[in-house]
Amino acid sequence: MTDNETTTKVEEENKDGAPEENSEDLLSLDNLDSILAEEDPEFAKALSEIGPDEEIDVDLSNESLGLEYTLEDEVKLWADKRPKLAKFFPFLPKISYKVKMKRTSLRLSWTKFKEQSIYNIRNAGPLLLGWLKNRIQSMKSSVGEGLAAFSTFSLVKKLAFVGLLGATGASGYVIYKLATHKLLPPDSELFISSLEDWAQAKYQYSSEDQMESFYDSTRTSQSVLELKKFVVNLRRSGTSGPNPMGAFEFYVEGTVSEAVVEIKDRESEIRDLFLRTIEDMTYDQMASAEGKRLLCDRLRKELNKVLTKGKVRRIFFKTAIVKP
Repeated sequence: MTDNETTTKVEEENKDGAPEENSEDLLSLDNLDSILAEEDPEFAKALSEIGPDEEIDVDLSNESLGLEYTLEDEVKLWADKRPKLAKFFPFLPKISYKVKMKRTSLRLSWTKFKEQSIYNIRNAGPLLLGWLKNRIQSMKSSVGEGLAAFSTFSLVKKLAFVGLLGATGASGYVIYKLATHKLLPPDSELFISSLEDWAQAKYQYSSEDQMESFYDSTRTSQSVLELKKFVVNLRRSGTSGPNPMGAFEFYVEGTVSEAVVEIKDRESEIRDLFLRTIEDMTYDQMASAEGKRLLCDRLRKELNKVLTKGKVRRIFFKTAIVKP
């Protein structure tokens, strides 16, 4: 063994106190790494990974900062520079001190965050690669442990485990097929929402040029009834005399023939309804075209309230004579 070679020596003292040297007790430090790698590879790997920490966790609390600036210094500062405020508002130095400490803590936090961000950006590649390596190694370890545990199973347990995996995969496949309507056809609609799908041909019509009113068509029978003449006292107005009157004849058009038949059967009741409605109109209203249209609209609404079969489509005048 040369003089330049570093060695370790295990000495044992005998009963007389003299050390006994043995060639097996001497171990070269240069060969220590190789011996550790052969005897305990995991321990050698752990030793190789020991190094300086990449991140430093700094406690930014006021106690760990070791600041020499205290509350007494802040009180003294206020007493020197703002004595009047410190005298009348003794709580201001405490607030100012807390604000300064908080601002200092935030500044240090921002500095730490900025430095850490710069470090992460500059070393993004190695950090990401290291993270991926650790994840892959973890996955390999998990798979290895699983395979090792699986190898210890009995034949029955192994077959049961494989069958469970196959059943799980088949169940997922069936659920996917059902969700996408590929295994079973979708349910047909119970009701027909449109006859378009069943029609032999489809046509487009313009509502302005090619449409014809059903009730005004000459090919449709008209349900029109002429009512007997009404002689009614009107309400007085500014241009009328003390007793204005009017004589009127109406045509009533129903949407169906049953409505006209009902009006004819209840003619006395309908006449009384017409008389009461006309009596609420003034002479000036009945003398104007707008008033006549208003009367027809009121009569139609009141008549539709009492009919039980069909509706009245419109009411129009045959004769209208008013006397002031």
